[in-house]
Order: sequence, then C-alpha cells, then structure tokens
Amino acid sequence: MTIQNYSVGMTRGWSMPVLLSFFLAIPELAAQDFTRITTGPIVNDDRYSEGSSWGDINNDTYLDIFIPHAFDDRSNLLFINNGDGTFDQVTGGPVVTDISTSSGCSFGDFDNDGNLDLFVPNWNGISSHLYMNQGAGVFIKITSGQIVNDGGWSFNSSIVDYDNDGNLDIYVDNGAFTTFVEDNFLYRGNGDGTFTKITVGDIVNDNEHCLSSSWCDYDNDGDQDLFTANSDPFNGIPIDNFLYRNNGDGTFTRLTEGVIVNDNRISIGGSWGDYDNDGDFDLFVANWYGEDNHLYQNLGDGTFALVTTGEIVNDGGSSVSGAWGDYDNDGDLDLYVANDWNENNFLYRNDGNSTFTRILEGDIVNDGGRSNGATWVDYDNDGWIDMYVPNGQNPDQSNFLYRNNGISGNHWINIRCVGSPSNTSAIGTRVKARAVPGTQVVWQVREVSGHQGFNAQESFNVEFGLRDATLVDSLVFQWPSGAVETYTDVDADLFYTASEGVGLSIVQTFIEEEPGTHRPFQPCLAQNHPNPFGPSTTIPFSIPGETGTNDHVSLIIHDISGRHVRTLVNAALAPGSHRAVWDGNNDSGMRVPSGIYIYTLMSRDQASCGKMILL
Repeated sequence: MTIQNYSVGMTRGWSMPVLLSFFLAIPELAAQDFTRITTGPIVNDDRYSEGSSWGDINNDTYLDIFIPHAFDDRSNLLFINNGDGTFDQVTGGPVVTDISTSSGCSFGDFDNDGNLDLFVPNWNGISSHLYMNQGAGVFIKITSGQIVNDGGWSFNSSIVDYDNDGNLDIYVDNGAFTTFVEDNFLYRGNGDGTFTKITVGDIVNDNEHCLSSSWCDYDNDGDQDLFTANSDPFNGIPIDNFLYRNNGDGTFTRLTEGVIVNDNRISIGGSWGDYDNDGDFDLFVANWYGEDNHLYQNLGDGTFALVTTGEIVNDGGSSVSGAWGDYDNDGDLDLYVANDWNENNFLYRNDGNSTFTRILEGDIVNDGGRSNGATWVDYDNDGWIDMYVPNGQNPDQSNFLYRNNGISGNHWINIRCVGSPSNTSAIGTRVKARAVPGTQVVWQVREVSGHQGFNAQESFNVEFGLRDATLVDSLVFQWPSGAVETYTDVDADLFYTASEGVGLSIVQTFIEEEPGTHRPFQPCLAQNHPNPFGPSTTIPFSIPGETGTNDHVSLIIHDISGRHVRTLVNAALAPGSHRAVWDGNNDSGMRVPSGIYIYTLMSRDQASCGKMILL
C-alpha cells in the first residue's frame, strides 16, 4: 500500500496538473444567511416532487439535478446547471419523457466509464427505470434484465459498493404506503451496467414496510453497513427500524439488540454524520406523525446511545428527512430537517460541543411546504453549501432553493473523489481532514455516500468547513479498495479532484482580494474553436507581461480522468497573443477517442483551463 504525499499551493508553485478551471463571479460575503431563489424552472415546477438527486452528468464541474414526479400524469424533471447560478430544463430523451410513478432517484457510474448513470425506482407495481449515460449527459434507457422488470412498490433507492469489488450495487426499498409488506431488492453490479439480483439473506427477505435506506461504515471496519427506516405512516403504525452489519464477505447480520432497532416509531428517513467529530458516524432518524425525532450517538464500539436532551430531539412534527452539512463552514456538521403537511422545516446549528441551536429566522425555516428529500449542495461552486427542498402537494407546490450567502472569515475545501480500482464514483470512500482553527487541533471525517435521509442524494463531493484555518495539514483518503493516501499542507478555499493512485489536483482556484472577499483568478486562455471539433482545433491564449520579457509556459491536454494526453507547448514565449493547434493525437502520434478533454495553460504560479469535445 503506497502513501502519496503532495504539497499543494499557489504560492509554492504547481506540483501537479490542473484538470479543470471554470471560474465564477462571487458576491461579496456578508453575515450568514440564505437568499431564496424565486426565478428559473428549478423553483417554478408543476410536479409533485418526492425527492432530489444531484450529480455532474456532463462532467463540466457543475452539479445538475434530477427530480422525480410521484404520479403518472407527468414526466420526471432533469435540469442542467449552466454554471452562472441558472439551470436549463432538459426536454428531450427518455429520462424526461417516460411517464411513471417515481419517488426516489439515484445517480451512480454503474459501468465505471466516468459518466454518471441514473436509476429511478417506481411505485404502484411499476418496474424501475435504468438510464445509462453515453457521455455529455446523453442517456439511453435499459429495457432488459431483472432490475428493470421486477415491478414493486418502490419508493426509494440507495447506491453502494457493499462488497468492495469496485462495482456499484443498487438497493431498492419496497412496501412503503401499502396495505401489504414487501421484500426489498438488492442488485449486485457486474461493472458493465448489468446487475445480478441477490435473493439470499435477511437484507432481501425481511418483508416489511421500508421507506428508506442509508449506508455507512458505522463500525469503522472498512465496509458499508445498512440502516432501513420502517413504518406504516398513513395508518399510524410504528415499526422497529433495521440495522444490518456488513460481515465483509457479501453477507449481512441483522442486529436485534440496541436502541436503534428497538425504538418502535413511525420513521421515514435516516441520515449518517459525525456531528461530534470523534471519528465515527452518528445517526439521525426523522419521525413522522407528531413524534420527536431521534439522534443516536455512536459510542465507537458498535453500539449507540439515544440523545434525549436538546431541541433537536424534542421538536415533534411530521419530519421526513434529515440532511447533515456544515453550512457555516465552522468545522462541524449542522442539520436541516424537512417536514411534511406544510409545517416549517428545521435548521439546527451545531454549537461545537455536541449541542445544537435551532435557527428561527429566515425563509429557509419559515416557508412551510410538504417537504421531502432536502439536500445540501454547492450548486454555484462558491465553497458554501446551499439548500434544495423538493415539495409535494396537490394542487402543485414548487420546490425551494436557498443560496448560502456565506460568512466572512471562514474557510473551506471541496473535493471530488475518483476511484480506480475502487468504483469511479468513490462511494464508500472515507476522507479525514486535520486542521488547526485557532489553537485547537480538529479532525473531521466524511464519507462519500449514495443516499441519505428520504429520497435525498447529495453530490459525491466531500466538503469541509475550516473556520479560520487556511491549511489542511493532513488530508487522508481511505478508499474502498483498501488503499490509503495522505496529502499534507493542502490549501483552503480550493476545489480539488482526488484520483485514487494518481494524486490530488486543483479543480477551481480563487485568490484573496481583501479579507473576507474572493474573486476568481483571471486566466489568459480563450475557448478553443471550433468546439466540438474534428479533426483539429485551435486554442488561442495570451501571455501577460512587458515587452522583452519572456515567460516559460506550457499548454497540456488531459482526458476527463486526468490522464496526460498531449503537450502542445513547453517553451519560453514573449508576451502577447499566441495559438496552438491540436490534431486529436496523443504524444505518440496516435489518434485519441472521442470525448471531453481539458486543456491547461500554466505560467509561473498561474494556471487556467478550458474544456473541449472531440468528435
């Protein structure tokens, strides 16, 4: 097992290739609050939305969103992020033209080709949908195989690599809101976009009303365990929840002892997060029917303690889903709770001492709504996570998007993980960050997850708030393959790509303009033309400086996975305008396949990038 160490920073020079750099104007930071976005199709929909799923389906570094519609009178919704805070609605293709009864949704790279595919479970006995991404967000519908022909009363799904074989598996939750019980489905991924249905074990034979599933390595043994929330909510019947410990050999043991599996409530969704920064994952369970919610503290020995004090477990309500996220970038996880029946949603700020303060001011907690799978997501790539709330209501009720305006002085890092030989989506990867805010050494831990809460899939990015720390002095990746990689002195306020076995690369860069504000670094690189292209394209660029002073520059092409393809320029050039022509060949003169490529211009400590498509 190799441990790789990299020192990353603008002022220390570029020790690795920059893969992507799409810059975004950032508003001046102000006191912490949220602005509700009221314009655009993403918040003016006419659907009964049960959930939301975020993923970068076209590999442009901006997160796109899929929203299911729960009834069969309209199709589901897919929106492409334009990178300027707006979204375009996709109107063509099977993802948005199929008429079905969809509640949940799950992105995942099921064939490990670098493109996010989409699984959509359906209820009312309708078979689920599987859409494979052919690149650039173009999907085809799969019609063969049990996974799309099993029927079922499926309200939710979760993505996991439960056997750590590098291929994503799909777990489907069945029996919600029915008069009958139903076994859940588990489909083991074959790595090529096909699946084998697992029929043996408690995990697929427990025959219950299951509303949601959430995976996490709660016992820190390197494999993913499973929590399912069970109940019959419309009939007011509580049911014990299930917790399955992964045995590491492809089988599971259902636990029957402990508070988590003996609380007998009307539970809807469970969400894992290390709220006390002690290195193990705790569990929040949203309960419906006027019951208080539950918070279980992980004691680190495979057991849990029920937290009984504080507003977070004494607020009652019709709660559906919880979402953990450090919205104020102060180094600990806060919690947002989505509530049904037009009740206001809850936002709890983590006070840093295992207690929480409920936030009472602002639209984000006073808009009501029949809210479902709420998700934290940095949709505008400014380093501050925003909140998206899907709503379901007849007559129709639009969804909510709250932009996080940030808080002066707090820092952050945002990391996209790419696995190989682990699954490319890196689900199950555990990331630990050590920083020193003030004088206190703080370790934080995150885990890349395929689903949390009820019908809620946040992005696969890992986000850390750092308070006033400007460095992460130790960043540790524990990959599902078993590999462990460590990086030191990692600069804050940057977007990174961590590629297993390859390295840590800067994706997006900001420079400090004055305390508390940021502005994008302005590159001297223009868009290639034509784009898309074939067989060749021209890349214009310019070198700043005074006449008579040459500067050494390089212009390098990588594929979307970060692999080196071609060095076009590596020379000292005079200030002024230049251009380079790429003929679609690699350094060996061989033609490269069609796809998305990144071109990076580097000069001194500065870098800028562009994206192009070879046909």
